[in-house]
Amino acid sequence: MNKRLRDILWMLSLAIMLLLFVQTQWQPIPLSRLALKNDPMEQAKPEWSWQNYRDGVFQSQAETYLREHFAFREFGLRTYNQYCYSLWKKTCNSFFYPGRDHWMYYRPGVLDYYGQEAAKVFDSEEEMNQFVDREVDMMNELRDILKQDHGIELLSFIAPDKAFIYPEHLPRLESDTTVGVPARRFAQRFSETGFPNIDMTSWYATMADTSSRLLFMPMDTHWTFASYYGYDSLFRLMDHLNGFGIPRMRLDSISERPYPGRQDDEQTLNLLFKVRNETPEYTARISVEADSTSRKPKVLFVGDSFIFALECLMPVKELISYYENWFYYDKVFKGFEKREYKVGEINRLRSLLNVDYVVVYSVGYQWCRGTNGFVEDALQSIKDPEQVKVALVMNELEAKPQMMQMIEEKAQAKGVSIEEMLELDARWIIEHEGR
Repeated sequence: MNKRLRDILWMLSLAIMLLLFVQTQWQPIPLSRLALKNDPMEQAKPEWSWQNYRDGVFQSQAETYLREHFAFREFGLRTYNQYCYSLWKKTCNSFFYPGRDHWMYYRPGVLDYYGQEAAKVFDSEEEMNQFVDREVDMMNELRDILKQDHGIELLSFIAPDKAFIYPEHLPRLESDTTVGVPARRFAQRFSETGFPNIDMTSWYATMADTSSRLLFMPMDTHWTFASYYGYDSLFRLMDHLNGFGIPRMRLDSISERPYPGRQDDEQTLNLLFKVRNETPEYTARISVEADSTSRKPKVLFVGDSFIFALECLMPVKELISYYENWFYYDKVFKGFEKREYKVGEINRLRSLLNVDYVVVYSVGYQWCRGTNGFVEDALQSIKDPEQVKVALVMNELEAKPQMMQMIEEKAQAKGVSIEEMLELDARWIIEHEGR
């Protein structure tokens, strides 16, 4: 090799190594514009000490840190993701499935459309039908108890599944007809048993045939402006069940503009370039009509992420007075301030008996798991008279500000939580009532 060329290559290699070292240590070249969505980086920069070095802690932390913070990491990962998407129509996020014409779907939704998702859960259509029938029977039993004993309405809606609404852009896969589609079976059994339900997938599929606007963005699977039609129908059904007097929503206008950036699922893919898609952004302007007879209910939602659009896109505080969201019957978000708990950390029965409506919902493919255990747990606790009585008294005490102030003071004095003190007082009241 020519000596001059060898020297140039050596100096170039040294410069690249120096640049990588400097960028890793101090990041003089800003890459904030390429920041990754849902970036799983967890390791903070390790602090060196003789003790950490002797124990091997520093080396372990440094290895993890460097693996997560190597130079130009964001650019490199986005470039690789772009390569997979552009050349091979693959994503590096296993939850997404690229369709045709630059459309994106959730993988379970695609598999559900082709009958493959249910086949992973059930061995036969008979097994699936038995599961659905058992779930619907329990939901009807729970509804009867809530309605007759406590005046609480239980209903459901099947959230719209993009794969069934716009199947023309789906990737082509083989169909599996051995089991079927659980959401369709649930909708059928709800109708046959008289359980209040709205099947928004079938309804939106009909709307898509006539609407001049797309009900879903090509690169996003959550609903946007079209959520108005779903929520309006949901609250109208709720009010129809008992004449509660829920305020009415009204669609005043729909505005249109070029989509300003990457769509939600597109952001999650962390591509280097924006997918070329000329779909405009539609924004619904919604108002609420109420009069002297209107009342805002308290609502418990048990389901998936579709309900988040209620707070993001609807004037929710003008429609309801309080709500809880039991997300996948795992995480709990309480109130408009979204206080977060695990479902096992709260008194579920107390929450169940403290609302006017309970709404069970899921997007189509998630009905493979029914209510994720919610209905079984709710039935077990609501059939226990002692648990019910304690929960009701706790709710009564919590509704009295002066009483709660005393309970908070006692809890602080005894060194217990407010919830524990509330339960102790409720049990004392029940034990001594009538004496």
